[in-house]
Amino acid sequence: MLETKFNLLLDTIGKYSQSQYPLEACGIITLDFEFIPSSNLSNNPRHSFIIDPIVVNRYDENIWGIFHSHTDEKFETPSELDMSLTVYPDIKFILFNNKNFYIYWYDTDKNIKRYEKFNEDHCKYK
Repeated sequence: MLETKFNLLLDTIGKYSQSQYPLEACGIITLDFEFIPSSNLSNNPRHSFIIDPIVVNRYDENIWGIFHSHTDEKFETPSELDMSLTVYPDIKFILFNNKNFYIYWYDTDKNIKRYEKFNEDHCKYK
């Protein structure tokens, strides 16, 4: 069941990202691992993202993670700016770059920011 939900999440995010290209796609992932797309309100949506605060407020108590895509192949992994925004230790951040999905977060146990390839094991930690 978890693998099916995980694969559905990746498929949904991937298709949404492609539909928004060449802009960075963004949205939230709920505690049930459903993707909720958001408009990208950034002034420079080809290179950055700002999630619509209305979407965030609507799902405030039901957010597992925040998602965005990179459209520039040279930024395969989370950028320094992406990593600097990991200030919420209970929220995971997911990045898609047209090839791979990465998860990045602030590790409170080690007081560092981390990233690695996103897989279904990450979804076990609600």
